[in-house]
Formats: sequence, C-alpha cells, structure tokens
Amino acid sequence: MEILTKEWNSYIESMKNAFSENKDWQEELDGCLEMAEDAKNGDEDALLDLAVYKMEHGIDFEECLSFIEEKGRQGDVYALTQLGFLYCTGVFNPFDDSKKSLMDISDVKNEEKSNSYFEKAAELGGVRAMATLVNHIWVYGRNQDSEDSENEEDSIQLTAEDFTKAEKLALKAIDIYENQKEKCDLSDSIIALLMGWLSDLYASKNPASSIYSQEKAEYWKNRSEKLTRE
Repeated sequence: MEILTKEWNSYIESMKNAFSENKDWQEELDGCLEMAEDAKNGDEDALLDLAVYKMEHGIDFEECLSFIEEKGRQGDVYALTQLGFLYCTGVFNPFDDSKKSLMDISDVKNEEKSNSYFEKAAELGGVRAMATLVNHIWVYGRNQDSEDSENEEDSIQLTAEDFTKAEKLALKAIDIYENQKEKCDLSDSIIALLMGWLSDLYASKNPASSIYSQEKAEYWKNRSEKLTRE
C-alpha cells in the first residue's frame, strides 16, 4: 500500500493549516506524522493503523479498503472490527465533506456487511466486536421498552434468540477482560458500559426476552457502577 500519496499529503497540509488556527490539532497531526513514518519504515502494525485511518477519512479510499479487506480475510480481528464500523458509521473527513458519499450507511446491504464483519471478529475473540453487537441489541431493546416509542411497525423486533445472543456475547467479553486481559481491546470504562447494557437487557420486560432476571440485572448494575468508580 502506498503511503505518502497526494491525497494524504493534502490532508496533512489541511491539518497543518487548521493547527495554525487551533492548537487542538497538534496531537492529531503529530500522531498522523508518526504513524506514516513508522509505516514507511516497515512497521506492519503502523501500516494497518494508517490504512484504517485513511479509510475512515476517505483518503485513498479504494486502495485502503482493499488492503484492510485482505487483512480481514487473513483473520485479523482489528481489520474485521474496523470494517464493521466503516459500514455502520460511514466516512468522515473534517476537511472534505464530499468524502461521506463514499459510504451509504442507510443501505441495508451495508448494514448487513457491518454485522457480518462484527460477527467474524467476535468469533475470533474480538471483544470490541462482541460489545458492539451487544450494544446494537441493547439499543433496539431500549427503544422497544420505551413507552414513547412511536414507529413500532418500522423498528426491528427482538427475538428470544437476540436476547440469548447478547447475554452470551457480553459474558464472553467480560470473561476475556477478567481472565485474558492482554487479549481485550476495550478500556475499563467501556467494559463498565457493557456491564450496564447487560444489566438493562436482564431488566427488560420485553415479552420476547428469554433472559429476564431482576437479580442478575441488579448484580451487573452494581458491577458496572463499581468498575466505573475504580
């Protein structure tokens, strides 16, 4: 993958111009320059990080997307997870608003691709992917539990299997965090959020829920609050 391309250099120049007006760009600029330099010197992790950064910002998009997809086919959990985010959150470039047209996140096919990538990453032990899949079910669950929910006919209806799946993924992610922390790609604060989502899912009174338990809901609520305080 080419590193110092015309698009990349243009982005760096835009960042330097922004930095001259707002010092908050310093850390971002320094990180980009260091990442590109490490990648140029043969650091494979830095090269992947650079490809992901470029992809997310729409820089050399097709080349970077192809590079990361190949890494995903090789079973790279980080690449698979980032592809999952790409297809559900889209492309954002603070200096070129046209870049967002590179990814249509309203396309059902892209939503399916996103879930597929997260599923693959989760199967390979990706904790971030597991948490993201749990979050999706938690969001749908909260919407359906809300008395203010307006468009029920348009919303995704959860099944008993969805609740069971969310429970299984959350518990697996927490187990990796607690017993194989070197394999956990999430911070303590996000794990605390995950525990909170699990608590909410146990507390959900959705008729489809197969995991309803006030006792477990309270347990994970307390665990979440404790980890947040630590």
